Amino acid sequence: MTGAGRSVDTASIEESLVMLERYLGAEDIRAVVAVLQEMLERPEDGTLLPRLSAAIDDLGILQGAVLTYAPVIAGLLSDDPFDDGD
Repeated sequence: MTGAGRSVDTASIEESLVMLERYLGAEDIRAVVAVLQEMLERPEDGTLLPRLSAAIDDLGILQGAVLTYAPVIAGLLSDDPFDDGD
């Protein structure tokens, strides 16, 4: 679970890492790759979501490409409209 009370799908993160490394090159997106790898190691750590958000914000024009090859990121960072805060 993350701080937002959601499960982290580690299989989707692993697949996203493979796609990002294959099609984008890790040098340009190293901060995002590092946070995703930490999420694999510590899926319960809710402090990683703000770091992921900041890494995505810092990508600039590469945001679209990263979200194309790693759609799991959009799911991790999106708000849950049905969450009542419990």
